[in-house]
Amino acid sequence: MNGYLIALIVFLAWLALVIAARKKGWLQKRSMSLWGPIVMWRTRKGREFIDRLASRRGLWGFFGKASLWICATAMITMMVLLLWQATIVPQIERPPSPKLILGVPGINPVIPVGYGILGLAVAMIVHEFSHGVMTRIAGMKISSLGLLFLVFPIGAFVEPDEKALQETTRSKRAKVFGAGPASNLILAVIMLGIFSGLMMSSLDPAHEGPLVTGVVEDSPAAVAGLAPYSVLVSIDGVALSSPEDVGDRESSPGSTVDISYYLGGELKTAEDVLDGVVVAYVVKDFAAHEAGLGVGMLLISLNDTEIDSMDRLTEVMSETTAGQVVNVTVMAYDPASDAFEVVNDVSEIVLSDKHDYYSRFYPDENDPAYAGRGYLGGGFIMLGLESRNPEYYADMLARPFQGDRTIGDFSMSWLRLIALPFLDLAPLRSPVTDLYEAGGALSWIPDDVFWILTNSVYWIFWLNLMLGLTNVLPAVPLDGGYLFRDGMDYVLARASKESTKEQRDRVTSSLTLALAFLVLFLILWQLIGPAF
Repeated sequence: MNGYLIALIVFLAWLALVIAARKKGWLQKRSMSLWGPIVMWRTRKGREFIDRLASRRGLWGFFGKASLWICATAMITMMVLLLWQATIVPQIERPPSPKLILGVPGINPVIPVGYGILGLAVAMIVHEFSHGVMTRIAGMKISSLGLLFLVFPIGAFVEPDEKALQETTRSKRAKVFGAGPASNLILAVIMLGIFSGLMMSSLDPAHEGPLVTGVVEDSPAAVAGLAPYSVLVSIDGVALSSPEDVGDRESSPGSTVDISYYLGGELKTAEDVLDGVVVAYVVKDFAAHEAGLGVGMLLISLNDTEIDSMDRLTEVMSETTAGQVVNVTVMAYDPASDAFEVVNDVSEIVLSDKHDYYSRFYPDENDPAYAGRGYLGGGFIMLGLESRNPEYYADMLARPFQGDRTIGDFSMSWLRLIALPFLDLAPLRSPVTDLYEAGGALSWIPDDVFWILTNSVYWIFWLNLMLGLTNVLPAVPLDGGYLFRDGMDYVLARASKESTKEQRDRVTSSLTLALAFLVLFLILWQLIGPAF
């Protein structure tokens, strides 16, 4: 049955249940009320728990001050990111789906329902309870608090006394507003530490051998059924232990080999795979593209020399010059015959200039010695298989910031972590999970339980980060909007000590409203901008 249909049936059943419960007075007897389809459960037990937490005034006093710096840094970062995104929107051909902007499990297609509900519930509870604790630290009463249910628990709410909140000092009010987003961001960092430093760092490869991270389309390997996340075992019975064993080996181009590999935990064999160097990509307006070479073609010979390895290709090209016409023989997959055939239309290549290529694409790596040297303007790889060490994915997630030397490197590592759901790496599942098993201190955990815990930790990190960063945006009614308004009031009070509160309120209200509209425009621009 379609997942959306199941979700609709469950939602309608929930709606009928809560309406019936309200009519019979069941909700009212248990301090529950409806807010649309959401059940709000108010309780005093939560107040007592918050009061106990608030008894540690020294710790929370430090947190209150730190939260303002955390929120200010996050607010500036988010505004810079939104402004930068606005500049690149015209370069985007297709706008993102509006669903991707909503961090709601079941609506946003990249957020899994189960893990999403867990992560969102934790994020909202931490967010609201932090508001509640800082409210009590500031000496203000809490009007109400409780939990929110929509089939499952989806969060919590804490409602401070609005009148007391408005009448308290600017500093206390700012700490109340800053506590929620700051606690989400701090918890996100803690969860990332557990995910990377504990869970991912404990992984050991389940199988030794080169890990396939990419397969060239229409290449012999692709036609034979090899796919990313395969672990290569052997080629024609010769064991493989590293990616170099694949890339550096000599072949008999056009002959066939048998490749043994693991995929999804199963040992498989691809028989009669055409061996040799494969075209991985070609660059428009350069030699390979102009001659008709295409992705997936098998390079048999070049300049009347058999290309039996990547080293041979490099050796042949080192003896050529720009503008030289060289003979070439290639084979390509023909779906009609379900076999690789020689491409008679591709027989000669007029070589490009290597210096021109690097000048256009890699100017920082260009060398005067490249001038006049022959260049194909494409990429080549053995069998059409891109392979890495088997620890590749585990290392990438266990040490996400390794090697970062600049703010740009650090930012890209953060974006890669956040983008794991878009890379189909969150939640982690087969065939990725078949590549590894927990080792060390976590080896006692059953595999299924380990991956459930790992994915839970990641989504708690992800949704806390998203909720925290969203709430620091300087737009009322978000926490960041109120923080910005009080911050501007503080600046105006220091800059013009003669100004009255009414005068400052008019200025801060206008600035806050203008900034809120700017934030809204920058978000909507990502949806409508690509259409212009």
